[in-house]
Amino acid sequence: MKIISFFLFFSITSSYYLQNFEGEIEFNVIHKQKDSSLAFNNSLPSKMNYYISGEFSRIDQITTLGNQSLIIDTISKNSLLLINLMEQQICININNEKDTNEVIAIKYLDYYKNILNYKCQKAIINSYNKQTEKNSTSVVFFTKEISNSYSNNFEGLIGFPLSYEINSSDIISTYTAINIKKKNIDPQFFTTDKNTKTYSLDEFKNLMNQ
Repeated sequence: MKIISFFLFFSITSSYYLQNFEGEIEFNVIHKQKDSSLAFNNSLPSKMNYYISGEFSRIDQITTLGNQSLIIDTISKNSLLLINLMEQQICININNEKDTNEVIAIKYLDYYKNILNYKCQKAIINSYNKQTEKNSTSVVFFTKEISNSYSNNFEGLIGFPLSYEINSSDIISTYTAINIKKKNIDPQFFTTDKNTKTYSLDEFKNLMNQ
């Protein structure tokens, strides 16, 4: 009976933890070229907004070429990528396609700082990029008050990152939360319009090769 009660309690508290935040998190994004002699990519995002509600998160990135969105179902682990192509929005079902950056190790440090009234712990994350076959190190400040299941980076981190780096082959991108609003979000915001054309990732690649 005690064992059953424990698992029931664990299930309820885990469900609560997953849904303990609803609202919007706005990030500022700064990019730095590793090689200053290379031309800067102006299509990189300058702003990023996270929208979180229930089991869903939506990530909107703002670029000079237009906006793109990623909708994540944290239960099914399925993801939908919304992009504008020739002035028409299309949806790509990426079926939890794995990122090329694979987390190798996470070192948690006994160092904390306050970001927008959230207590954040520092972590050093070592990653390996399967495309470039290179290792990279990222500095992350995360809060345990928001579940990392909503994030699309740093699998295995025990909280949601509010300040972090993404290392690519040529660029270091720094993301910093600049505004957090707790608010109700319409569930329709995590769905696609019935008129939006949807493709699998392979179908989209074939479409681009035509």
